Amino acid sequence: MIGRIAVTMTAVIALTAACSSSGGSGNPPASLGSTAAGGASAITLSLHNGKLVGADGRTLYVNSADTTTHVICTGSCTSQWPPVDGKPKAGAGVSASKISSFTRPDGTVQATYAGHPLYEFQGDSAPGDTNGKGITDAGGTWTVAGAAAAPPASAPSTSTGGGGYTYP
Repeated sequence: MIGRIAVTMTAVIALTAACSSSGGSGNPPASLGSTAAGGASAITLSLHNGKLVGADGRTLYVNSADTTTHVICTGSCTSQWPPVDGKPKAGAGVSASKISSFTRPDGTVQATYAGHPLYEFQGDSAPGDTNGKGITDAGGTWTVAGAAAAPPASAPSTSTGGGGYTYP
């Protein structure tokens, strides 16, 4: 009987630990990459039809107001525009010299392409979707990251930063 109680308690502890460590982190889906040695995420970036995509084929975006020294999209902005976490590696069509990463103000590591921080858009539901293209929010305009790499010059924001979007 005591052995059965010990096994049951072990199962409850394992289940509790698994449940408490999942969800709510605000991180992009794990399908963006795999975990490399040392716990750092390794994200494979590829060009597909002129668009930069993650390993899962989702379109990646840049915000014209962001730089690696001044990140505009923080806090609640990241629920709509999750940063691409981790250190990138070059996939099909991507030059390794254009990819890098930096440490965000919250301490997480974010992938960059041609010096621009990369994000996904929660409004994209399938690989290849570009529903975030041209949205003005978070102090700048969101554009699809791609072969050209440079976002348009920052336009004055018409958003109040509370999730309001201006569509082209």
